[in-house]
Amino acid sequence: MQRRTFLKLSGAGVCSSVYPIVGATASNVINITPKAGEINIVGPQFPATQVWGFDGQVPGTPIRVKLGQTVRATIHNALKVPTAVHWHGIRLPNAMDGVAGLTQPPIAPGESFEYRFTPPDAGTYWYHSHVNAYEQVGRGLYGPLIIEEESPPEVDRDLIWMIDDWRLNDDAAIVDNFNSGHDRSHAGRIGNVPTVNGRFRDSVKVRKGERIRLRLINASNARNFALTFGDLNPTVIAIDGQAIEPYQSSDAIVIGAASRVDLIIDMTGDPRATVAVVDSFYRESFELTKFVFSKEILRESALDKSVALALPTLPTPDLANALKQDVVVAGGAMGGLKRAQLDGEWMGLRWIAQQGYVWAINDVVGNKLDMPPLIETKRGTSIHLNLRNESAFPHPMHLHGHHMKLLSINDKPLSQPRWVDSPLLLPDQTMELAFVADNPGDWLFHCHALEHHAAGLGSLVRIT
Repeated sequence: MQRRTFLKLSGAGVCSSVYPIVGATASNVINITPKAGEINIVGPQFPATQVWGFDGQVPGTPIRVKLGQTVRATIHNALKVPTAVHWHGIRLPNAMDGVAGLTQPPIAPGESFEYRFTPPDAGTYWYHSHVNAYEQVGRGLYGPLIIEEESPPEVDRDLIWMIDDWRLNDDAAIVDNFNSGHDRSHAGRIGNVPTVNGRFRDSVKVRKGERIRLRLINASNARNFALTFGDLNPTVIAIDGQAIEPYQSSDAIVIGAASRVDLIIDMTGDPRATVAVVDSFYRESFELTKFVFSKEILRESALDKSVALALPTLPTPDLANALKQDVVVAGGAMGGLKRAQLDGEWMGLRWIAQQGYVWAINDVVGNKLDMPPLIETKRGTSIHLNLRNESAFPHPMHLHGHHMKLLSINDKPLSQPRWVDSPLLLPDQTMELAFVADNPGDWLFHCHALEHHAAGLGSLVRIT
């Protein structure tokens, strides 16, 4: 179904897309069951959509703990297929990273696995399946993971928006063409129904003068978002879970696939006003959701309180003595890749494509998890990366187990370097990043456009 058909047929009910946030429990012992379920994505005019979700819901069960508390999450697999859970953005022990076939065996149907880790960083994170992720995430296997700061900013509400897009048929059923050749070689699986917390064209009731902390989590397979908030002026306070010096920007706020952005928004509109949240990343913009002001006035002016978070205390890379590594992303349609190594042998792109792969990092196709690493180094080494995108499509490049400091884009130093775990590398763009390899193990470094990863855009970082 074309997205404009849904826009025409589906109403925009004044409901609340405020996702319920569960407070931290004393023991932080969590039981989660991945299983089939159904949710009403596009409204009462359409049937419910059959999904896979953590506890059968989308987004999955929210996890919210205090900094320093240990997460004990037992996954009971009630699906008919194996699964595993990756805790995206968390610097955790390698055995708890949730990459089936690399850090653990897959969790078979009917079996359970306990993840246990103590997050070292506060912030906004998420968890999702890491087995056939292009299908399992695409069917809804993801949920929010919030690590509370010791001194969070004062707000009236703390909201989570897991933004996503779904590829649905006329009857609101999920289109079952996961990992198609077109998606693998082009922009990934881009859906026709954008949602906030699993609901299409929902609305959020707000009050004049209300201060909201909005945690944006991009859970889509491959779609990137560029959001504007009308006359409201959001303040960015964190990216990928890591605090930054707060700033306001007149430009759209870009959230690449798998990334997170924390905003502070003072609701300065008039009672009964409506403010649309619009995405404009691609050629055709659309209304993702909207704020609907009630007649209630909480306060006449913005709250006069600091919104700054404590800045990160991650280890600082030693650039003067760092191990330098160029990372060239190439391939896909119109990508110019002519040959690459597959299983250690040089092959032409036609032969590689016949095996189902169209992407490479440094001319090496990432077709398996036991491949030779892109980087192998001893613990404590500073790594200086220079990324270059020679393809026609964006790539959110995710490094597991670490955060990287983004230093420059297109050779222009950032006025405020920031820590990221899933930076969005645009076509013909270069990025300079650095990190300290202080977490031992074999870690994935891959494109989080999930179809790109499945088609060869992945590698390993080995720290001994």
